[in-house]
Amino acid sequence: MHTDPFSTGSTGLKLVNGSTYSWRAKSVDKYGATSGYSHTKIPCRFVYDSSKPSPPLASSTQFPDADASDNGFANDSEDSKWSTVTFGTAGTFTFRARQTDVVRYEYGFNQASYPFSVNRTNGAATTTTTPVTNVKPPLAGPNVLYVRAVDDAGNVSQPLKYFFYVTPRDKADAPGDFTGDRRPDLVVVDGNGNLRLYPSESSTDLAKGTGDLDYSMSGAYRGNPAKDPNGDDGLPPYAAAPSGYWKNTLITHLGDFYGGDGLQDLVAVRENALWVYPGDGYGAVNIDKRQRVLLPSNAPAPTTITQIVAAGDATGDGKTDFFLTVGDAIWAFTGYNGASIEQAVRLSSSPWTERDIVSVQDITGDGITDLIYRTDVSSRLLLRTGKPAASGNGVDLNSLAAAVNSANGVDDQYGASGWGSSNIRFLFGTPDANGDNIPDIWTLRTDGAVRFYAGSRTEMAGSGTEIVSKSGGGWINKMAIG
Repeated sequence: MHTDPFSTGSTGLKLVNGSTYSWRAKSVDKYGATSGYSHTKIPCRFVYDSSKPSPPLASSTQFPDADASDNGFANDSEDSKWSTVTFGTAGTFTFRARQTDVVRYEYGFNQASYPFSVNRTNGAATTTTTPVTNVKPPLAGPNVLYVRAVDDAGNVSQPLKYFFYVTPRDKADAPGDFTGDRRPDLVVVDGNGNLRLYPSESSTDLAKGTGDLDYSMSGAYRGNPAKDPNGDDGLPPYAAAPSGYWKNTLITHLGDFYGGDGLQDLVAVRENALWVYPGDGYGAVNIDKRQRVLLPSNAPAPTTITQIVAAGDATGDGKTDFFLTVGDAIWAFTGYNGASIEQAVRLSSSPWTERDIVSVQDITGDGITDLIYRTDVSSRLLLRTGKPAASGNGVDLNSLAAAVNSANGVDDQYGASGWGSSNIRFLFGTPDANGDNIPDIWTLRTDGAVRFYAGSRTEMAGSGTEIVSKSGGGWINKMAIG
């Protein structure tokens, strides 16, 4: 058995990075006769290169560095926080190597995978730049560009993580959408009691989504004349919300509740009151601008509310409605007019002791609001189909109060099994996130995994798609989703 002389294994030659090696070869037959050496005069030579290049540098005029860190391009401005173009508009990124032997760059967005590559522009100098044109980042709001350098020996650098914000489109937010990309997002109170926004991910067709969640951003801030939401000087006078502010808070969102500015707002139950926190159009709310919602005299005390779900305009009067659980009852708050709730209606009582509202939206596609709820008795999801109101506008609330009053006369099975609270801590019915025009569901399991379930007009089949694994442990202590 012959040993490869260039092996770096335990029996082979130990090659030293940066060293030059020469070799010639001859053949030996079974009788011991040998050939001459090849090459006869000048041996083959190579330089052994095992060192990784440094991470490359990156810059963009349209998508400037939101961290305002030293990325190697002196013309970047610390004050350029948001992109100069809106979501869906193409821009250019420029890469630059720190070593002369780099031959290409590999890159991708929002996760450490590298589906795209570009060859380095001809020219070995480290001042040589390589533009990548016609790039459309996948999200409005926060994005991360991962880019790494590959040298001529195939060595790969550690990635540069280039953090930037994409300005939303200049349109009213779609239902559930905080970032302006026309897809619903998930709002979470994390284990420290702070608000985080998780934008939903696009597919290759930017008009559609996948149901997956992307890089999160802080969802709340407050006034401070010295700092912006991320602590940088020179931008609007904001600072982070107090740590733990959102503990013991119920949250929900589904539209523009306050101000008529077309921006997604957050509704919260806290401090013995119902509040609207106006959205800023960039994925966050300013807690200093919250507005208290006045409730009818017969409404239950906010301290008794155990769940609140925004339903959009379920009753057809052009005003926002909410559905709530209070003890063993389900209630509807209808007719939010920007300052107060017009009606508080108790829909049913004792059956709701072991139930959770999942979604109050049009599931069947007939234009009338339906109700999906979880029952812990059988660990299922049930669908209660709404009837149109006698007036012809919106849903008849009585049809959502009891199965016998519903359009089908019974509650239909929507999720067959495994939906009990022992498996799933939180369920959030979202407007369509994957582009099929049917409302969907995000769940947070007791083991910390997050799953996305594509909606159905009738019964939802399958076990969904795991979009956050339990192994990271980052979701296991979340306090609320909405």
